[in-house]
Amino acid sequence: MSLALNRTGVVFKKCDRAAHRPDTNKACAADTCQHTCADIGRCPHAWTLRYWVNGKQRERSFKDQVDTRGRVQYGSGQRLATDAQLKLTHDKRAEGVTFVDHSKTGRENFGQACERWIDRLAVGPTSKANYRTVLNAHIRPVLGDRTLAQVASDRDAVVDLLTGSMGHLSYTRRGFGRMIIVGTADEAVKAGRLARHRLADIDLYDDGRKTDRSGFVFPAHAQVEQVASAVGVCVWLMRGCGLRIEEALAVHKEDFIHGGRTLRLTGQASSDGREKRPLKHRKRGEYRDVPVSAWLWDKVKDLPDGPLSPGNDRPYRVYGTVLRAFQHAAVAAGIPAGFNPHSLRHAYVSALLSRGVPLTDIAPWVGHRDISKLYKVYGHLLPNAQDRALAVLADEYAEWSNS
Repeated sequence: MSLALNRTGVVFKKCDRAAHRPDTNKACAADTCQHTCADIGRCPHAWTLRYWVNGKQRERSFKDQVDTRGRVQYGSGQRLATDAQLKLTHDKRAEGVTFVDHSKTGRENFGQACERWIDRLAVGPTSKANYRTVLNAHIRPVLGDRTLAQVASDRDAVVDLLTGSMGHLSYTRRGFGRMIIVGTADEAVKAGRLARHRLADIDLYDDGRKTDRSGFVFPAHAQVEQVASAVGVCVWLMRGCGLRIEEALAVHKEDFIHGGRTLRLTGQASSDGREKRPLKHRKRGEYRDVPVSAWLWDKVKDLPDGPLSPGNDRPYRVYGTVLRAFQHAAVAAGIPAGFNPHSLRHAYVSALLSRGVPLTDIAPWVGHRDISKLYKVYGHLLPNAQDRALAVLADEYAEWSNS
C-alpha cells in the first residue's frame, strides 16, 4: 500500500479494502475495521502519511482538495501526502539523528502551515476552495518556501505582499490573503509553535472600487419557474429564504416550524451530498431561523418528510450535479449571463431592502454577523438616507410647530 518504501514513512489509506484480513484480524472478522472502500481513488476519506521521529510513530492526514465549483480533485490528497513525505525525507537526511518534526515548530514550511489552517476552518468546501486559490496564486509564490517563524517576524514582507503585489486585487481578495496569513500565525501561537508574531493590525487600503455585482441578475418569475422545474425545490428555497445553494440542498421538511412560518436552518450539505455540515462560520449545533412566506410554504407543505433534495444513493444531491443542471436550465430559460445560484440570494435581500426591511433585520436571516459586509454588497439598494432624514424632519417640524 505504501507509495515508496525507500522514503520516510508510508502513504496509504486506512479504508483500503486490500488491507482487509478477516482470517487473521479480529476487527476485520467482526466487520468493525476501517477497511471499507474498494475504490480508494474516489472515496471521501483522507490519505495518511505515517512516519517515525526519534522512535515515535506519527501521522498526518491529507484530504482531496475541492475546486471553486465544489468539485473534488481526486488524487490531490495523495499528491500532498507524497510531497510532505519527500520533504520529511530531505529534512531527515539533512539533520540525521537530530531530526525535528517541523510541523511542531516554527521551522515548518509556511505554505504547508497555511494549508493546514484552511483545512481546519469551519467553513464549507467552496469557501475553502476560494481561500486555496488565493493561497496558491498569491501567497505561496512569495512566502510559501519560507518558514513559519521567518514569515511571522517579517511584517514588511507581508505588508508588501498585501499592498504591493496583491494591490491590484479587490479588497475582498486581499482580505482573504490577510486572513490566511494572520490566521495561520495566530494558530501557531496558540499551539505553541511560535512565541509571538508581528502581523497583527495590518491595514488594507480600500480603493473604493465597487463590489462585483455581475450576479445581480433578477429574471422574471416564469424564468425562475422554468429553472426550478429542471433543478428542483432548492431553487425556490434560495429565492424565498435567501439560502446559499449548499444550505438549500440540506433542508428537511421537518426544518419548517411554527406552522410553516419559520425555517430553522441547521446545516449545509457537503459537496458530495453524503453529510450535513455546520453552517458557514458556525459551530455544529448552531442554527438560524428564517421567515417563510406563504407562497413558499405552499410549495413545500405537501412534500414528503425528510430531505427535500435527496440524492440517489446519499442523503443529499451532489453540489456539482445541481450546479450544472442550474446553469443549463438558466441558459434554456433565456436568462442573461451572470445569473447563478447566488443571484437568487441577491434577489431575496434586494426584495426586502426595497420594501423597507432594515438591513439589521435581514443580516441574521442570511447568516451574516458583520453588517458592514452586507452593506458593502447591498448598500446601493438602500433608499437615500438623506432624503429619508429630510422627510422625517419636515414631518416632525410640522407636528411640533402646531403643538
